[in-house]
Amino acid sequence: MIRVILAIVVAANFYAAFVFFITPEIMGEWYSLRPIDNTHRFLTMVVGAFLSVFGLGALLAFFKPVKYWSIIIMLLLMHFMIFLVSVIVLARGQMQWQTLLPEIIYFLVISTALVRWFPVKKKPEPPKPTEVKAEIVEEPQELQE
Repeated sequence: MIRVILAIVVAANFYAAFVFFITPEIMGEWYSLRPIDNTHRFLTMVVGAFLSVFGLGALLAFFKPVKYWSIIIMLLLMHFMIFLVSVIVLARGQMQWQTLLPEIIYFLVISTALVRWFPVKKKPEPPKPTEVKAEIVEEPQELQE
């Protein structure tokens, strides 16, 4: 199940990286912002670069989740922090809830799923002791004397 979650994270991060990096003007339309100036275009492109790195990390963890558990923790922290930022922005009234609600739900569900299906290396079971039957052997008479 962790690989399904990581596949969703890979797809979402690469899509968001494309939108932020290649077409930052769309962000202004989605979030009802004024036209983006050069500084904000630069900042959205930086966010796109970061999201592409997170997408590559998720892709690496997709192939070997147990080996790259630290990347999964990084992805968990990223998703949870963006969830917190969205909740704070919503609480301050800086954006409309209709815009932020899908984002909040996505980040909360992914954060919860990454915690729930976190890969744990299974320890090998210790070998079970075999039953030993002890027989009482009488001592030979020579040793008794």
